[in-house]
Amino acid sequence: MAYETIVVETREAIARVTLNRPDTLNAMNQTMIGELTDAFTNLAKQSEARAVILTGAGRAFSSGGDIRGMLAAAPEAAAEAVKVMIERVNRMVLALYELPQPVLAAINGPAHGLGMSLTLAADYRIAAMSASFSQAFIKIGLVPDGGGTFLLPRIVGWSCATDLMLTGRTVPAGEAKMIGLVHQTVADAEFANAVQLCAQQFATAPTQAIARAKALLRSSKTADFATQLDLERDHQSGCAATADFREGVTAFLEKRSPTFTGR
Repeated sequence: MAYETIVVETREAIARVTLNRPDTLNAMNQTMIGELTDAFTNLAKQSEARAVILTGAGRAFSSGGDIRGMLAAAPEAAAEAVKVMIERVNRMVLALYELPQPVLAAINGPAHGLGMSLTLAADYRIAAMSASFSQAFIKIGLVPDGGGTFLLPRIVGWSCATDLMLTGRTVPAGEAKMIGLVHQTVADAEFANAVQLCAQQFATAPTQAIARAKALLRSSKTADFATQLDLERDHQSGCAATADFREGVTAFLEKRSPTFTGR
């Protein structure tokens, strides 16, 4: 499907979603938010896409929400306009967060404000050394959105999340790796190859097991221990019924590498 502000391509079981407003550092306007929601919703239904890369065109991942659009409303109407916009943002982030496929955020440059929040909703984050992060909301008198207040403390811890949210300071790629905000940092010259290699590893993994592992990680944030044990039992029995489980065990016994098909 053709979009105005994003590009979606699927090749060799890897779907690549690219934020494509490079002249604005991929600032997310209403059109982009709607198109991302549509793209994520459609990808959730596509069995041929076994991994998803989320990245930005040009020299940025995303500078965040389109501030010019926020100022379009008159002051007396601003609160309602922002409420409507955030409801759309919430649908977008939830559609990303609930994707069954492993989602790799390939952070090629600045990821600030809502751009940073979007990376937090991915499962795995690789940052180029030229990347940077900030919860810039506080600098314009706003609070973090896009799920940032839920996800960031769980990723970097309460104390670090408090620092980033209340100061809005910019975190370079090296520090992002040190605090656990990203899984890998890669030199800019090696970034594209590293992203592709990681995505290929996900795309050739047992897809249903990954989807179930993601579901268990999500439930562990709110479930008690007994409930989580029951969920593990149910998901494990579901995995045992897949062709990939049979292939994995067979390959182990035959001392060879498995060939998973996602079924």
